[in-house]
Amino acid sequence: MKINLKTAMLFMAGMAMAFTSCSDDDDAPVDNGKPSVDKVFTQGLPKAVDGARFKVNAAGQLTEYKSDNNDVYTFEYGSFTRAESFDVKMTEKNTDYPDEGSTIYMKLNKQGFVTYALQVYNVPPYSSYAPEDEEWWFDYDKDGHLTYLKRTEGGDEFKVTYSGGDAVKVVQDETDGDHREYTIAYTNAAHKSVVPNKGCIMLFDEALGIDMDEMAPAYYAGLLGKATTNLPMGSTTKGIEGGSSYTSTSNYGWTLNAAGLPLSFYEETEYGKEGEINFVW
Repeated sequence: MKINLKTAMLFMAGMAMAFTSCSDDDDAPVDNGKPSVDKVFTQGLPKAVDGARFKVNAAGQLTEYKSDNNDVYTFEYGSFTRAESFDVKMTEKNTDYPDEGSTIYMKLNKQGFVTYALQVYNVPPYSSYAPEDEEWWFDYDKDGHLTYLKRTEGGDEFKVTYSGGDAVKVVQDETDGDHREYTIAYTNAAHKSVVPNKGCIMLFDEALGIDMDEMAPAYYAGLLGKATTNLPMGSTTKGIEGGSSYTSTSNYGWTLNAAGLPLSFYEETEYGKEGEINFVW
């Protein structure tokens, strides 16, 4: 059977689309200040994550992240000046405590990801304590994976090593000398083969040990790099705290829908499932 050139080209294009993953490198230029969620969430942004719901504008940019406990994060894109120029402004507050919270100003690289952030805390009128501004620094590999995070709070510094698009090791150091190394596994007793990360979920804190705090919602705005190729299934932690060393192991579980998108994540412990996070698509 003869296959003409046009048919062959269409077949190859279709195959390329079929194998597109969350971690594929996107060489298309990104305008600073104008990222979009579909650059990270190639299968579409979830409708809800752990009760939090999203609003996206016509340009495909996340404008609001609202949790089920009234924490609201709003995103603005453009040019914002606070001693220097920034590309994104994220305001976080709880509607039950509107005088508290903070504003986080972000600078983006050519990939559209945050490289530097300045967090300015609100000072309620009834408070005599003014928290110091916090700073954050980020770096990424050529494929858009987060490889480095440093923040002034606690002097935390994280370095992430990848293999095949998966974060396999996270090293955390603090100014007080505490040190932790997380080795991430992508198979376990329940999943003897890797499970593709079709939903492009990246649970920095819960699965990788990377402490994001108020920056965590920025991932769902497509601002903190791309997800791992596969879903993490556990981790082994070797740490030194206060001069004492320890080792601990965590085992993760996921439930998936018929399309392979995650419906829940949890840690499997001797007491059962803990820290469950649910996803709606």
